[in-house]
Amino acid sequence: MIRRKPLVHQLSSLGFPEASEAESGSESLIRLKSEPHHALICSSNLENPDSLTLLKRIRESPNLAKLKVVMFFEDQEDERIVSATRAGMDAYLTHPVQEKDLKILLERIW
Repeated sequence: MIRRKPLVHQLSSLGFPEASEAESGSESLIRLKSEPHHALICSSNLENPDSLTLLKRIRESPNLAKLKVVMFFEDQEDERIVSATRAGMDAYLTHPVQEKDLKILLERIW
C-alpha cells in the first residue's frame, strides 16, 4: 500500500512542494481535470476506479493524454505491470521506495 503522506513529503524535499494527494481514483481524475499537474503518482491498488481504468481515462482525455503517470507496485512480479505499461504508464517503482530511487525516476521521465 502506498503511503501518501510520506510520498508527499519526499516529493517536497525533492523540489516538488506543490505535490498533493487524493483519496481515490475518481478524486484524482477530478483534480487532474480541474487543476494543472505535471504528473500523477499512484498506487496500483487504487480504487474507485482502479488504477488501470484511471490510466486509460487519462490517456483517452485530450487534455491529460501527455501527463506523466508513475505507479507503485508491491513487487516486480505483479502481472499488472505489463497491463499498465501497455495502457501507457510512463514508469513504475516497487515497494519499499527510497527517496534516491524516486529522484532518479523523476529525473528520467522529465
